[in-house]
Amino acid sequence: MALRDVDSRPPLGSGRKEPEPLSQSVTHLVEEARMLIPGVTAFLGFQLIAVFNQGFSQLDPFLMLLSLIILLTPAAYHRQIEPGWVSDGFVRLSSRLIMAATPLFALGVTIDFYLLVRVVTEQQGIAAICAGVALAITALLWYGLPRIKPLARVLRGSD
Repeated sequence: MALRDVDSRPPLGSGRKEPEPLSQSVTHLVEEARMLIPGVTAFLGFQLIAVFNQGFSQLDPFLMLLSLIILLTPAAYHRQIEPGWVSDGFVRLSSRLIMAATPLFALGVTIDFYLLVRVVTEQQGIAAICAGVALAITALLWYGLPRIKPLARVLRGSD
């Protein structure tokens, strides 16, 4: 099993480090997509049901649907272009598609949360604050944490 070309810089974190085999990279990509797809489909289902309930007529499932389509693209691509094989190009494409889908998913969840809080509290301001906090936490954990090296080191237990 050949190891793929990796960045020469060692990754952050303590402990032993080794390059990941290409086949294992693909397995990890598939597992990551499998974690996201049920969440996206659950929210999309919620949106499709919610549009029939009074108060949720403004709900737009477009972001969730687009996120789901993007998340399903690597599997369709792989089955048509590289059946039975894996490549660095597939890993790069899949990684980029997953990263493109997560902001859409985050925005869709934020809009859903805003509408839910607004219906429950009947307060637009409270709903906006709650949705903003949810979006900020999501952005911090999904995009900030990997880039804030001191925080990442503390959470990983690195030296």
